[in-house]
Amino acid sequence: MAARQPTPEYLQAAVARARLREREERQRQEARKTRMRWAIWIFGLILLIGLVVDLRHITSRLGHFQRTGKDPRRGDAADLLAGLEDPRYYDPSGWFSLVPPRNWTRRDHALDSHFNVMFQGPFGMDMGIQVVVTNGLTFDRLVDNLRRVERRLAGNIPMDFAYVGPHRAIKRSAGVYQSRFLMLDFVTGHLAHHVQFRIPVALYDEYEPIFMRLMQTYEPGQILPAR
Repeated sequence: MAARQPTPEYLQAAVARARLREREERQRQEARKTRMRWAIWIFGLILLIGLVVDLRHITSRLGHFQRTGKDPRRGDAADLLAGLEDPRYYDPSGWFSLVPPRNWTRRDHALDSHFNVMFQGPFGMDMGIQVVVTNGLTFDRLVDNLRRVERRLAGNIPMDFAYVGPHRAIKRSAGVYQSRFLMLDFVTGHLAHHVQFRIPVALYDEYEPIFMRLMQTYEPGQILPAR
């Protein structure tokens, strides 16, 4: 029996289906190419944005280095000045509070320290706060006590006077090896406050006024009654 020959209608339908498949394949290829072009464009845009951000950061760091001769770090002078309105740190005993140096690391009641709290910053700097209960210590008596300690240690640290908020404070500074210490002592009620900053000698003139501004955020507390 002879095989049936395709009719002209069947051949036309087959050709139409082949053309449709070819057109659909071209459309899929164009869609893939379009997606690839968009992906390349978006990736290039992300790289461009990252490059602009890096250039701005590098320019800022370069400008800071040209102005100060130092590479900026977290917790440096600019950071401290920008953070004077930051949230306060409250001593758990309620004896003091202050705005701590921005981006400095806090150490509470360190075992190797007599400070209530310490804050450690860049360039080997740190800040320690010690508050102790006294029996009605006066400011004049505090001055006498510090002078007596100096005589016993055969030291000669000049005393100056400054203010921590409304409170008169004894201000001293002394150099030890490559560091210089800024010390503030004052009394409020039955509490004696000792605040000490350690600063590299080369940075002392820059950071001393900044730390004095930071101390204006310091607020003494009070002895909490026993329950």
